[in-house]
Amino acid sequence: MTRRKPTMTGVSAFGEPAHTARRRTRGNGDGGIYQLPDGRYRWQATLGRDDKGKQIRRSGTAPTKREASRALTEVLAAQRKGLLSLPDATTLGEWLDLWLARRKPQVAPGTHEQYTFRLKHVPSRLRRVRLQDLRRTHIRQLAADLMAKSLSVSTARKVMAHLRAALDEAIEEEVLVINPAQGVRITMTVAERSRQTRKALTTSELRVFLRAAHGDALYPFFYTLFSLGLRRGEGLGLRWQDIDLASGEIRIEQQVKIEANRAVIGALKTAGSRRRLYASPDLLEILHAQAAHQQADRELAGDAWVETGLVFTTAIGTAVHPRNVNRAIYAICDAAELPHFSSHTARHTHITQRLRAGEKVEVVAAVAGHASPSITLDIYRHVTDDEKRVSTFSLRDQLATPSVK
Repeated sequence: MTRRKPTMTGVSAFGEPAHTARRRTRGNGDGGIYQLPDGRYRWQATLGRDDKGKQIRRSGTAPTKREASRALTEVLAAQRKGLLSLPDATTLGEWLDLWLARRKPQVAPGTHEQYTFRLKHVPSRLRRVRLQDLRRTHIRQLAADLMAKSLSVSTARKVMAHLRAALDEAIEEEVLVINPAQGVRITMTVAERSRQTRKALTTSELRVFLRAAHGDALYPFFYTLFSLGLRRGEGLGLRWQDIDLASGEIRIEQQVKIEANRAVIGALKTAGSRRRLYASPDLLEILHAQAAHQQADRELAGDAWVETGLVFTTAIGTAVHPRNVNRAIYAICDAAELPHFSSHTARHTHITQRLRAGEKVEVVAAVAGHASPSITLDIYRHVTDDEKRVSTFSLRDQLATPSVK
């Protein structure tokens, strides 16, 4: 007589009471998915056996069944392709590659490219370290190496943030117990602090730069950035249909960004980035001249012209590659003997000048496309601090002033 296998009534495979953990199997050898008491879903995959013949499993949790199924499928696929070693042999490099693969469908292509580019700063010697052997000393050394490579603080911090997020996910999937990158911070050097506090050009520097840039094809673009405080992509994404040359109204509706090293049209950075601005008379003169110049380019290019409707284009009408903007700025700075700065300096200079002129922060925040005035104050607080140093209050002078009855 065949004995019937008893039904599990005590605890589930993960230690939860059996009546609170429901299991959905995906077939023999394909792992399983369990719903936890809090509504989340835990997935589990069997990846082989260790030297003693014991099964090696990897598991994790997800807020929905669909996400749990996707995570399980990705791990099994990576294992079959040889992209992932058994848990006790998985290296940091293998894990980062898997983490990047998982991020790909969740973020914009350009954002994923940035993730990939930044994590290339993690050296191969560290990538070969097993996750279980990774220690805080490794991460501290990485932080020191990043600063020794003369990376900007913001880039180094983003490298560490991506690494920290990848290791947090390793903990969720029970590959790691602790995150050795947690608490390791990038500290600015004295030289970096001095660069951080100088983001805007002085009026004299701006005058020198624009004078040197006057003959450059991108001069109208530079003038527009400094006049409106636009982000680089916003300026490159301006279309003639977004500009009313009669009233001066300019609508910010899209941007040009980089995907697979190509300039493409994309959505704005945030919902608040879509806004209406108004051009000054001098900027309108520049834009009228740009329209005439572009028409001349159109006639010269003939059939080779690509109609994009963009205000600032190449000689054949296509979008200007964002990286070419900074290259042009650096060349002009060299010619004018100015320190190098990026296109974002134009935005910082514009907002700084408006704040120093006494404009209400609410107005400046709206012009900048910040979600709230507090963001503007956080970023440009040094401007208001400078004003406070100049505007001191003298009690002696106040007492010496005759009172008016």
